[in-house]
Amino acid sequence: MKNRLSFSKMHGAGNDFVVIEDMKKTFKLSSVLVSALCDRHFGIGADGLILIQPSEAAAFKMLYLNSDGSRAGMCGNGARCAARFAYDHSIAQKSMAFETDSGIVEAEIMKDKVTISLSSVSGLKLNLDLGNAARAVSFAVAGVPHAVMLSENARDISHDDFLPIARNVRYHNKFNPGGANVNMVSVIDKNSLFYRTYERGVEDETLACGTGAVAISVITSHLGMTDSPVSCETSGGDILTISFDLTENGAKNCLLSGPAVESFSGDCSLDYYMKSG
Repeated sequence: MKNRLSFSKMHGAGNDFVVIEDMKKTFKLSSVLVSALCDRHFGIGADGLILIQPSEAAAFKMLYLNSDGSRAGMCGNGARCAARFAYDHSIAQKSMAFETDSGIVEAEIMKDKVTISLSSVSGLKLNLDLGNAARAVSFAVAGVPHAVMLSENARDISHDDFLPIARNVRYHNKFNPGGANVNMVSVIDKNSLFYRTYERGVEDETLACGTGAVAISVITSHLGMTDSPVSCETSGGDILTISFDLTENGAKNCLLSGPAVESFSGDCSLDYYMKSG
């Protein structure tokens, strides 16, 4: 049949993606098409879409797009799913390196878990006063920008109450022009915490955020609240483990480890999605 698209639906700790093998670069990319495929009511449904494309610098290139069709430089859980997909489809070995818009990422497949390296966390700013924000906010870049708020009861705040707090920070002028992902975290002890994330491009809370877990772990460590490694419980209930070496402006040698799972695979008609766009 013409215009059929094969895909895998994957998730990393509940952060879910449509993954497409595009090693021949035949996928006709458009933000409208990506948004339609990621729509949870009329499409496959996902937080983002990942294209696995050829690379001259590594085993493959991960091209990542948010569910609204916007392109992002990096997604930690997406990168772990991309590595799992590439290994399962004989595109890469258990130990691999692949290209992203934020640089080369190394990954290791270990049974049901995938570990990736993020070269550094930078741009650290602690305890920013945002004026009308509900609480002090810290900031760091872990491939993408993250704002982090501390809370004694992040787990107990309802989704509907979390959204306006997060949106107030996400669009704050201190984070112009691109804005920031927003994380709320409760530190449990020196090596564990609970967090939740509002993601740019999804414009909603997601069940997990890999780069968010990295940024949170580094920021709370700089605040003297945690030490590497840090076990980060997501709002979806899974655990992401972060290790790193602190630097003056953030951290280096950052590792992100956790589950990466294929939920199902299938194919769909592109004619419908192209028509809807």
